[in-house]
Amino acid sequence: MTLDSALQLAGLGLQAVLFALLIWRRVYRTLPVFFCYLVWCLCSDALAIVAVRWPPEVYLRFFLVNLTIDDLFLVAILIELGRAVLRHNRATAPGRFLLFFLFVLAGLLVFSLAKWVVAPRAPMLEQLYMILLQGFAILRVAVLLTLVWWSSLKGLRWPNYELQIASGLGFYAIVALAVVIVHTHSFGWAQDHRLDQIQVASYLGVLAYWVLYFSQKAPEGNISMHKRKIFCY
Repeated sequence: MTLDSALQLAGLGLQAVLFALLIWRRVYRTLPVFFCYLVWCLCSDALAIVAVRWPPEVYLRFFLVNLTIDDLFLVAILIELGRAVLRHNRATAPGRFLLFFLFVLAGLLVFSLAKWVVAPRAPMLEQLYMILLQGFAILRVAVLLTLVWWSSLKGLRWPNYELQIASGLGFYAIVALAVVIVHTHSFGWAQDHRLDQIQVASYLGVLAYWVLYFSQKAPEGNISMHKRKIFCY
């Protein structure tokens, strides 16, 4: 068994355990987008095990579609977490101008961290792959920074579940950004592939962290929130 296969199987196993824990804790009721993302990950990763046997060009197209859906899900999760923070603090929605300003500021900050390049002589699909990697890496961190800055400016408190999910996503987003930055200064296929494996390993670490957290007793803040929802119904 190769290291890549071992990482794939470990990811599927951790996702399956986390899926069961989210149902057990009824997190799917309060964070449906996060739950749907986990279902998507289970399906797409299972299909990826078969897809590696496809022709390279077909597999690359599959990977581009998978990458796009995956990152759009991550952005949607961050938006869902922001709404959950609003509900938890019983606060009003922020002004669009403030969010837009913070997002642009965060995007410019992340974009300035490295010289972003795309190999001009690479095939079109490979160029599109690098553009998407760079664009989504910037988008993930920019949205995350916007959420953190906005909640800090407003002095909002984070519910326990949402805080742990945001922490895991933040760690993965930073690792993925660092990997993409190094990718733009390619040192060769072998080194690049090791970087990809490091990124996958960081994702497995986040999954393991969530499994450990959700396997423990539910925090009081989240229990009381569930009780309020049941009472309101």
